[in-house]
Amino acid sequence: MAQTTELAVNPRTVLGKATKRLRRTGLIPANIYGHKEPSIAVQIDAHIFDRLRREHSLRSIISLGLPGKKEAQTVLVRRIQYDPLSGKILHVDFSRVSMQERIEARIPLHFIGEAPGVKLHGGVLLHLLEALPVECKASDIVEAIEVDLSPLTDIDSILHARDIKLPTGYKLTIDPNDPVVKVTVPRVELPEVETATGVPETTTSTNSSE
Repeated sequence: MAQTTELAVNPRTVLGKATKRLRRTGLIPANIYGHKEPSIAVQIDAHIFDRLRREHSLRSIISLGLPGKKEAQTVLVRRIQYDPLSGKILHVDFSRVSMQERIEARIPLHFIGEAPGVKLHGGVLLHLLEALPVECKASDIVEAIEVDLSPLTDIDSILHARDIKLPTGYKLTIDPNDPVVKVTVPRVELPEVETATGVPETTTSTNSSE
């Protein structure tokens, strides 16, 4: 069963460019939409939302409590708009979900164990995918999917999307042959070579896997 995060929100009457005033008072404008129901404009406490973001709770199902509403709005965070200069959150979009409907989500990958290709052969672990696109029931969303690194036995060993053990009821929404993580050859600094101008030049190369 998916972990549910509770978050209190309040109706919002300030719209458009006037939302700058909200942000100055520590509030974030947001909208709730989806399931063929009217969109609802709301506002969130910026400090509370930032804490949830830092705790990774925004990846789970969120239960939004609205004053005067008996039933909470069950949602997922679909989009967070950030200020490109300050990094502050400008706006949040929530989409309604039913716990039993199948949805598309990106589940973070949690890499566990050691790769023998790194430990024994001096390779470097290269993460090619940090989150796995899947389809699953909203009620089955997990915080992360574990990926065992022990099959990466040699230089150039690769784990593909098809190699990841998925929770029951999950379906990949990317090509099963897409690489997720691999062991690659480490970069090696070569001795300095003096150029025609007399200025030393450092080059890099890679070790041969042969």
